[in-house]
Amino acid sequence: MSCRSRRHRPVLLTAASLLLYACSSPSDDQTGSSGESGGAATGGTSIETGGMGAGTSGGSGAVLTGGSGTGGLVGSGGVPTGGSGTGGLVGSGGAPTGGSGDGGLAGSGGVPSGGSGDGGLAGSGGVPTGGSGDGGLAGSGGTSTGGSGDGGSATGGQAGTGGGGADSGGTAGTGGASTGTPSTGCGKAPTLTSGEHSIQSGGQNRSFMMRIPDTYDNNHPHRLIFAFHWNGGTMQDVDGGGTSGYTWSYYGLRERAENSTIFVAPQGNGNGWANPGGQDLTFVDDMIDLIEGDLCVDKDRLFSMGFSYGGGMSYAIACDRADVFRAVAVYSGMQLSGCGDGSKPMAYIGIHSINDPTCGYTAGEGLRDTFVRNNHCTSQDPPEPAVGSRTHIITEYEGCDPGYPVVWAAFEGAGHTPAPVDGSTNDSGGGDVTWTKEEVWNFFTRF
Repeated sequence: MSCRSRRHRPVLLTAASLLLYACSSPSDDQTGSSGESGGAATGGTSIETGGMGAGTSGGSGAVLTGGSGTGGLVGSGGVPTGGSGTGGLVGSGGAPTGGSGDGGLAGSGGVPSGGSGDGGLAGSGGVPTGGSGDGGLAGSGGTSTGGSGDGGSATGGQAGTGGGGADSGGTAGTGGASTGTPSTGCGKAPTLTSGEHSIQSGGQNRSFMMRIPDTYDNNHPHRLIFAFHWNGGTMQDVDGGGTSGYTWSYYGLRERAENSTIFVAPQGNGNGWANPGGQDLTFVDDMIDLIEGDLCVDKDRLFSMGFSYGGGMSYAIACDRADVFRAVAVYSGMQLSGCGDGSKPMAYIGIHSINDPTCGYTAGEGLRDTFVRNNHCTSQDPPEPAVGSRTHIITEYEGCDPGYPVVWAAFEGAGHTPAPVDGSTNDSGGGDVTWTKEEVWNFFTRF
């Protein structure tokens, strides 16, 4: 019996069968080979980029779809510091596609770790001209246009083309005066520091990790990124980056930020994000109030990202906090933490394996399509990498409302992981060389 969903609606599982059901995935690192270059798809720009390096992060569990009722925790979560874990099912009924409820999560693995080699991303940004910013969107075969960065806006040069894992194109610039909305913490001497913090939220003591730039300037509004862990994961896993360390801290974005961004890794109750009664969204609200009141934050540049259960939480934020957050990145997610509204636009990037045995590919497509509709993008069926190709294809939808792009990255080879590496089928390792961190960083820094 498999929890994989591929172009079919997920199978409904009874409560009894869920107690007997679990998925698992390998944890060994594996060196990959170079990928291939992709082509354009009708109605959007498709990019397939190559890369080399080691495997990706693991973990597995069972998928609950449809029905209703109160779930529970079956099995144990992912391995906190890398490797694969045997996940279980967390949830309170509901279906990721249709029905109602917070859904449940098939457990996911640990932090990608190990591996070595040069990055595998084909092409990134161009050299900003006029003003400054964080550069444009990485890609191949197209012109990269940067969004506003730490100040001003950048217009990228010609993006590089894929294959072979070599980057091409220019480098993005930073600096200049921010045009965002400064928080009330701007101009204040900060009391918050990098490290672990606790806060009272909804009558509970909740915790989170934080990383403040070494070069923090209390007069400069900073980008703020929330990164949510997977089922069985912890805030320390996200903050520390597992055995890959700094290169995979906050899904690899901390390294890319180069001291330009404030990062937060919240801790979920029971190491998950069931969000009963909206308590996890309230937790997010309370963290934002605390951080914006103490630190200098650009209120127009709040972002959320997460893998598996953390992807479900980021989707809930996209649905219910669209007036607060600017964009989200959902890695291998499904509807697990609810979607109370889901009617407003949100800049959205989704990353999903066509082989995902835990949160099926069609579940990820369903999350994406919410914002294809909300952002008024031209409907299309994005291309997928061929079975056995061990590569990825990135499609940006056309026709979306200005400022609200939708990007979809489909990959093949690895299964349930936030850090796939072209040429590899491993679900663990690869945090230091995966192409996902560059793509997500370039997406966030368009705004």
